[in-house]
Amino acid sequence: MAAFGTRSPYARVSTPPITPVVVYGRRWCAISQMVRRYLDRTGMPYQYVDLDLHPDAEARLAWLTGGRVHSPIVSVDGELLVQPIIAELQWVLRKR
Repeated sequence: MAAFGTRSPYARVSTPPITPVVVYGRRWCAISQMVRRYLDRTGMPYQYVDLDLHPDAEARLAWLTGGRVHSPIVSVDGELLVQPIIAELQWVLRKR
């Protein structure tokens, strides 16, 4: 039977790496808040970047997505999801 963690040389169980998730959104955006509430409920750790407070991040996202930024944009291990629905987010998180 396979274990979820692996044994380190010091007999401590190490956990598998966590998928890095970053939510780029706005405080007033309902979809951004819905995504954040979903991640909070599932216990998925994530970083939140408020685009109103970080215009440099918004400019970088505009370049990466090829135009205007539609919030939220969720980065899951480098894959960008623009205005994802919860089912789409679940699918991407499951396949990692």
